Amino acid sequence: MFFLSGYLSGLLRSAALCLSLMLLSLSVHAAEALKDNTYQLNYLVKLIPEREGASVQISIDNGSLLRKLRFDNADGVYSEIQGNGKLTIKNKQVFWELPAGDAKLTYFVKLTHERSEGKFDARVTKEWALFRGDDLIPSVETFEVSGARAIAKLEFILPEGWPGVETGWPRDKGNVFIIDNPERLFDRPIGWMIAGKIGTRRATVNKTSIAVSAPAGEGLRRMDALTFFNFVWPEVHSAFNVTPKKLLVVGADDPMWRGGLSASNSLFLHSDRPLVSENGTSPLLHELTHMFTRIRGATTAKTNDDWIAEGIAEFYSFELLYRADGMTKARRTKIVKGLAEWGADVKHLRATKSTGPVTARAVVLLDELDKEIRKRSKNKHNLDDVTRQLMVIRKVSLDDLRKATEKLIGPKIEALNSPLLK
Repeated sequence: MFFLSGYLSGLLRSAALCLSLMLLSLSVHAAEALKDNTYQLNYLVKLIPEREGASVQISIDNGSLLRKLRFDNADGVYSEIQGNGKLTIKNKQVFWELPAGDAKLTYFVKLTHERSEGKFDARVTKEWALFRGDDLIPSVETFEVSGARAIAKLEFILPEGWPGVETGWPRDKGNVFIIDNPERLFDRPIGWMIAGKIGTRRATVNKTSIAVSAPAGEGLRRMDALTFFNFVWPEVHSAFNVTPKKLLVVGADDPMWRGGLSASNSLFLHSDRPLVSENGTSPLLHELTHMFTRIRGATTAKTNDDWIAEGIAEFYSFELLYRADGMTKARRTKIVKGLAEWGADVKHLRATKSTGPVTARAVVLLDELDKEIRKRSKNKHNLDDVTRQLMVIRKVSLDDLRKATEKLIGPKIEALNSPLLK
């Protein structure tokens, strides 16, 4: 009996060893297959202040994996386009068929951009540059081998006398950044970027590396912003359930556009904009909410649901402050009342792009919705739960908002039966 038990035990050990070796072999093969299906994608950007733009080189080490790509140049933003392989420019569309080995595409892009007369949302001067990677690298349609994906890096060549550069992407070393977007096979370095004679303050808050940067002497209150983030960050995470690895906040004075603009990993705020406005809302948290949620309003020929995205951003611009004990309940009530007065003349939320009074009235409706959700769910749910559902959809409509709320508290939602939504 003892002999049989020992024999069986030996068989089990042998089987376990075989299984381990088989799993190890599969793991090695999987790793090799993954490696075989990756290609190195390098962006080399040389900033040229005298031309208010940059010379860009896109290098790919394996054109047999990424076979071709296409991008739109309808606005004529990209010029001096050259590439090996087969390059075709037709009807303001750029088609590039890559050679099997090393592939290179080069072009020049003007980065300075006037958003309205005398106001810029991107600018290159003799001493600094402030722009978005979205404009630096075009959005491309790619044709690759099934399963192929890029390993991407972004490197800057700066003009003489320009000491530094910052982006919303993790730094590898020097002026090189790692570009890794799980949502894309072809990693594109989007988001705000700033270079030149700049000042930057950094901190790590709840595992997020935060950098606040502006051209030297431009008046952005960097330390104020970092302090602000320190006490409100836990509430940001609690509301949206996301903790990015890095956040970049950039700003500058006139003639930059007097407002805020968000990207997927960064945001711009004019130096003159306060962290908290006199009406109690926070321009910084408004843009931060846009950045985290990435919610946009769906539009049709008859309706525009931009009010949802703007209303959510403005709602959290004071709600997160309230939750972080940055204001009293009485102050919060006063803020909502003030917004109600500002939007009192608004008759329809879905008719036009959400600005000013429309956004203010949207916040009041969303505040009513939040209260209804809390009451009907006996405080098990609130607007956060709805927002997190909409974050998955991103481009949302009133119907999406209604369905997300019904999942939590059921049909017949009084706040969404408002004449404002007819």
